[in-house]
Amino acid sequence: MLKVTKQFKIMPKLPSWLANTVEKLISNKIYEVSVAETKMLSNDIKLVAFKGDFFDVSFTPGLEILFRVNANEYRHYTVSRFNREAQTFEVIFYLNRQGPGNVFATQIRTGDQLRLIVDQAHVGYKDGCNQHFFFGDETSIGLYESFAERAVDRDEEYFGILELDEHNFEALDRLKLLIDAVEVNKSFPAEKAIHWMENMHPKCWEMWKYATFYLTGRAKSVKQFKKYLKQRGVSFKQIITMPYWEVGKVGGA
Repeated sequence: MLKVTKQFKIMPKLPSWLANTVEKLISNKIYEVSVAETKMLSNDIKLVAFKGDFFDVSFTPGLEILFRVNANEYRHYTVSRFNREAQTFEVIFYLNRQGPGNVFATQIRTGDQLRLIVDQAHVGYKDGCNQHFFFGDETSIGLYESFAERAVDRDEEYFGILELDEHNFEALDRLKLLIDAVEVNKSFPAEKAIHWMENMHPKCWEMWKYATFYLTGRAKSVKQFKKYLKQRGVSFKQIITMPYWEVGKVGGA
């Protein structure tokens, strides 16, 4: 018999009969939600507010949930904001125009009734640090929205650089995130973000070189940006990485 633990992990793709069995085994982690609101933050960035009963859920920054996007596939998303009093939370979806996750997110409408699985935070906010630097792409926005809220609540500093398609820059402005953006060059992962770092004023780097650096998004970009930070003298213990996707991989573009 399969034993379900707190760390039980659902693979992105399962035969439908196995997915049904797994959901029965983890029924205590499945919640019914309704879609309270949807709005487009840019051409490809969609914010969805959900409402449900989550009094027994501990919402921490970076908490991930799973949606079953079709009969046999799941996708992970990060809760970007949570209001315990109203029992609502928000998720920021990146509509990449391909794959079952995109189809699912595109079709979400106000009033829809959905089911989700509450997972855990796979990228945690570093307690005890008062500076937080974010690197990533469109898939990182939800995570960094949740981290930014925690930083502001604790009177800590946050900053960062994201590689985005230019038409998605406005999403950061609409969320009022204090994060810069450069236009992504998909052929040269992290190149423009590294160039942006090189142009940072030396005094600014002196102020931020002991921050915690969070690197998420495309795997090749994460690898290149981590390599750059190491070359700049940032210690391994300061860097937190979580590649979300890569071209040709399940769940990627």
